[in-house]
Amino acid sequence: MQTQPTAAQLKLLEPLISLPRLAPYVAATGTPTAGMELYLWNVRLSAAFGEVIALAEIILRNAMAEQLATAYGDTWYARADLFDDRTMAGFKTTWRNITLPADPATGRPAQKTLRAVPAGKIVAESTFGCWVNLLDKGGTRGDGPYKKNVDYDSTLWRKALHKAFPNSGGRRTTVFTTASHVRSLRNRVAHHEPLIDGVPLPGQADRRGRTRRLTLSDAHAEILRLVEYVDKDVAAWLDRNSRVPDLLRTRP
Repeated sequence: MQTQPTAAQLKLLEPLISLPRLAPYVAATGTPTAGMELYLWNVRLSAAFGEVIALAEIILRNAMAEQLATAYGDTWYARADLFDDRTMAGFKTTWRNITLPADPATGRPAQKTLRAVPAGKIVAESTFGCWVNLLDKGGTRGDGPYKKNVDYDSTLWRKALHKAFPNSGGRRTTVFTTASHVRSLRNRVAHHEPLIDGVPLPGQADRRGRTRRLTLSDAHAEILRLVEYVDKDVAAWLDRNSRVPDLLRTRP
């Protein structure tokens, strides 16, 4: 059971958290004490969202990697002909950040080759954003007279990725939109940002020109929807076990 800090303990936390960080919560509640209570609720909610997102992310990338390997081989991520520059930059960053254990014979790091680096390591260490980008329509590769358009619909989606999401209706844009919403929530949770006003969606605006936001209930539903595209039973289980709904009902 969650124990609520006393008023004295809340007061001690204030300078440690910092007034600028607490400002949105104080503005929403009207008093420093109530603001701190709301801040701590936001921390617990972020942790609960993180649990669900963590499972959704692993399910997403494993389902996608399986189909890409089936269509393009185990080292599909090294197929420069498949990807736009944005995706290649993401995989290159993953590759640079991978470290291998030292060679027992020399004491030096083992040579980093496609054979030496397990495919699972690339899958696990590539960012969530990199996986979401694979669901986009594709950008360009090269520059100047060598610049070419890369169409992910006709390559990645139709030849491989649609099979990873059997319950999506078969439309790449459907999966991409949902995955993008989950990425926006994930980034906000990962950086300990306020969730009290919903989840802002970068680059999207309402009729008044304000940044469009997902409600927290809708954001939770988007995570479950992304998992449902892969497996309905797993999504239903995740829904039953998520702590998010209870926390939303108990907002201070």
